[in-house]
Amino acid sequence: MEQVTHLKVSFVNFLFSNKKHRLNKTLLDLNCPLILMVLLFSIQSNIAFGTTINLEKYIGGYNAELAGKPALTFRFSSENSDNFCNIITTEEHMFSSNNLLENINLSEKNFYLDCEVEGQFYMLSNRYRTYAQVLIKQPDITFPMSMHIEAKLVTINGDQLNVISGDISLRK
Repeated sequence: MEQVTHLKVSFVNFLFSNKKHRLNKTLLDLNCPLILMVLLFSIQSNIAFGTTINLEKYIGGYNAELAGKPALTFRFSSENSDNFCNIITTEEHMFSSNNLLENINLSEKNFYLDCEVEGQFYMLSNRYRTYAQVLIKQPDITFPMSMHIEAKLVTINGDQLNVISGDISLRK
């Protein structure tokens, strides 16, 4: 509760420091349930972005087609779960991307990422703020080729998924 009290005080200080929009001080009484409710809602909405999945292993890959061109599909999963994500990119795009694949709100037709988590299908969208970014790390003497993945995806209903990973070796 002490942390919430400090947050309430900081929130009130922030509101009073805003010189353009001064609020009536009686509305900002520290015991006001409305202010506390607004504060807790804003804290909650800034901390979480729906469900989070941490990808940890490469399951395998196969040839496919994307935008009418030859493509590669890579499948990753979390340890000890049936959750998985697919990365699909055209061969041409992968080799010309300088080791960085990006798609923001479906802006790139040659790279796509989707996931199935606990029976829900998550994808990139141009209706919601979504993105996918994959950093391809080339092999060296000590470590095989790997991928580092970050994404924010949504279901058709707008449920959100945050995807993260460390460097995942593409060796099965």
